Amino acid sequence: MKRILVPTDFSANARNAVDYAVQLFEDEACEFILLHTFGAGNTTNMMVLQASNPAYEAALVRSQKGLKGLFDILSSSGISRDHTFDMVSRYGRLAETVKDLIEERNIDMIVMGTRGATGAKERWFGSNTVAVMESVFSCPILAVPESAGIKIPKGIVFPSSFKNAYKRKDLAPLLELAKKHRCTVRILHIGDREDPDEEQLDNKACLMVRLEGIKTHYHALTNIDTETAIHCFTESREDVDMIAFMNQKHSLFNTMLRKPVLKGLGHHTGVPLLVMYRS
Repeated sequence: MKRILVPTDFSANARNAVDYAVQLFEDEACEFILLHTFGAGNTTNMMVLQASNPAYEAALVRSQKGLKGLFDILSSSGISRDHTFDMVSRYGRLAETVKDLIEERNIDMIVMGTRGATGAKERWFGSNTVAVMESVFSCPILAVPESAGIKIPKGIVFPSSFKNAYKRKDLAPLLELAKKHRCTVRILHIGDREDPDEEQLDNKACLMVRLEGIKTHYHALTNIDTETAIHCFTESREDVDMIAFMNQKHSLFNTMLRKPVLKGLGHHTGVPLLVMYRS
């Protein structure tokens, strides 16, 4: 059974992420773990909200009631017999709690709702999502923008410089979704030269082997920065419903989280982003 962790703060965009996850894995045996964290927003709360403290108990009750209310809403809409739900209320910071649950519950994927925020770092994803992406390197994360709605992907763009070879297990989340929903994967080569060198050609060939059995198209953009290339390509095509990205510590993508240039991409790219990690 697949285990999907869905953090929630009971907002509209968090609810959209739950609905998106349920539809994305429709007719597949899944346990959805709905997580709400509380009480660790600042140093004062960290000191005050401790077990047996009345403030802690009140916060826990509010968290549990919120999760029950969310489950009741989901139940009223109808729950697939293939899906089960577990509600988890935890005291602590979201990123740290997510890392703990990945180990405790053998999580297969994290699905998070996102919304725009001010500040270059938060503009694309929102601070909670950024915190998780910067901390978790062992589990794929699917960030679902508030504006994305519930649209099962039919086209996924996979940007790559072909500077690294991809292992099949690292690509597993992309391969699984593409096969399940019969998606077209559009490989977007972004580089500073039109013709890849020998190593890049080898890595491209390796990627095509990994994608065997999946409908693919190859595209190339040169002499353009990565963020602008992804934005332009995604916005120019109505058949792209998701972006898949390979991330690792100190990678280009991790750098992108901090770059002000993301303000354009963040405001206009309204499709979910699947972040995968190199083992």
